[in-house]
Amino acid sequence: MTNEEVNALPNNIKQIGSIGDGNRIYMEDYACTYLDQYAHSDSKEKIAVLVGRNMTVDNENILFISGVIQGKYTVSKNGITELTEKSWQYINKQLKLYFRDLEVVGWSYIQPGYEDYISERLCDLQKNNITKGFQVLYTIDPTENISGFYKWNNIDGTFDSIKGYIIYYEKNEGMHEYMLENKIKTVAEENIIKTNTKDAGAKAREAASKRTSYRTRRKMAANQNRAINMLGSVSFVMLLVCFIMGAGLVQNDERIRDMEMKLTSLENQFQNSQSVFALSNESTTAEAADQQTTRPITETESEPTTESATEPPKYTEYRVKSGDTLIGISKSTYGTSARVSDIRELNNIAGNKIITGEILLLPQ
Repeated sequence: MTNEEVNALPNNIKQIGSIGDGNRIYMEDYACTYLDQYAHSDSKEKIAVLVGRNMTVDNENILFISGVIQGKYTVSKNGITELTEKSWQYINKQLKLYFRDLEVVGWSYIQPGYEDYISERLCDLQKNNITKGFQVLYTIDPTENISGFYKWNNIDGTFDSIKGYIIYYEKNEGMHEYMLENKIKTVAEENIIKTNTKDAGAKAREAASKRTSYRTRRKMAANQNRAINMLGSVSFVMLLVCFIMGAGLVQNDERIRDMEMKLTSLENQFQNSQSVFALSNESTTAEAADQQTTRPITETESEPTTESATEPPKYTEYRVKSGDTLIGISKSTYGTSARVSDIRELNNIAGNKIITGEILLLPQ
């Protein structure tokens, strides 16, 4: 490593926590992001390997972490997740593919619900793997969003807390390629994939359902249009019937009035016929009486005086009121409608029309 490389510390950085003397850690942003995604992918305890390099600047050891490799093919022993030999084979293969110039510099343990608690099991795991290059431990509790770095104290056999670290940003092609090849799926995404795998016909059924639903909607719309057209037709027919009934009622009213006038005329004719018949009977009776009598007729009885023959008929005047008719006047005056013809004749009325305020002459 050249002096330029040693002295070229990143400028684009973000500090997390307080930085102490002698334990400075730089963690590249891609590695930090991927590790966070890996921790939140499910609720299980998991392990990951941190790769990078150690550098000495001004007699101070600085750890650069620029890569993260998933801890695959692990097993659970005594309640803790451990790496197997197959896990290390996978890790070494990823180192050659994506991180050729780097080495294993630490490990991360994801423990949901345990916050930053360091258990004896983690210490035992560190002891059993110290020959693999483990130097620092990064614990993560994804449920509480708590994380922190620890450095292994080989003398005491414990972990010493490191208060802070630095996130730096630079071109990191190896980690970027590893992230693309090992995309992390969330629990929800995995469930969707499993569901789609188990039910390969789900999309076909959904598409068929959509087509059926579309056809149903079209059929319902057509039925609604037919119903609207039918209602329109029925409404038009009802309006036409109402118009015809109204016109019929008007015509019936006119017919009733016409019939009333005809009945009045017939009643008048009947009354006139009765009067003529009565006069005919009276004349017949008088003739019979004349034929049977033997008493001589005196001059005074046989010849009426000139005054009685030329005496004008007697009558009364009547002023027509609103609503009056000839039949009504005849009935109110004489108690019968038989005198309507006499009133017509005396007043020269051809029909039944009379005017309010008009003076009628009513015979005695």
